[in-house]
Amino acid sequence: MRIATNAYLDQARRPAALLVEPSERAAPVGADPAEVRDALAEVATLLAPQERAAVVLKDVFDLPLKEIAAMLSTTEGAVKAALHRGRGRLADPDRPTALARRTAPDRGTLDALAAAFTAYDLDGLTRLFVEDAVSDVIGMAHEVGRDRIAAGSLHHTLYLETSVRWRAEVRELGGDSLVLMWATPTDGDGAEAVEDVLRAETSDGGITCLRWYYFCPDALAEVGDLLGVPYRTHGHGL
Repeated sequence: MRIATNAYLDQARRPAALLVEPSERAAPVGADPAEVRDALAEVATLLAPQERAAVVLKDVFDLPLKEIAAMLSTTEGAVKAALHRGRGRLADPDRPTALARRTAPDRGTLDALAAAFTAYDLDGLTRLFVEDAVSDVIGMAHEVGRDRIAAGSLHHTLYLETSVRWRAEVRELGGDSLVLMWATPTDGDGAEAVEDVLRAETSDGGITCLRWYYFCPDALAEVGDLLGVPYRTHGHGL
């Protein structure tokens, strides 16, 4: 009753609507839903995550660069760089070729990523990421920016997880390129097994997004079973 009463009082306090002459301008023609869908699909395919967010927030919602940087946990300079790259890709007259090329990550970049992980080369790993890259440890952490990724998930994997020794390998599964993270317990108690699976998005030879499935036991089990490789799961992150 209190909610209903307050709602009525709020409505009653509002000023009465003013009658105005109807506008002679015709209402704008609504956008074709199919065109909107295709445009969104093209943006999602052509642009890396940070580029997508920057272009939509600036060119669609017209938000200030400072506000966009705060929302994306990055700098205004990184937002400007993402905007420049994103707008350039969308304006490219050869978009059909680019769309086909963006469907799969660059294999050379993935091989370099696997080699750097295996060699415990933090500097080499860091250089593979674009400045405004994104790293998602699914269910646990979200990092934006090459420096933050280097100090976060990369450093943690190479130098804080001392209970295992990592070896990375690129494998194909259903047309998708995955990076398998093989772990060997350092105490000798257990054989080598896959304990993490990575999926990367690349652009111009650099990693724009990296997703870690360490805390996704169902995904690890599915990949392990389909590839016929031993694996260990760790449950979901707290």
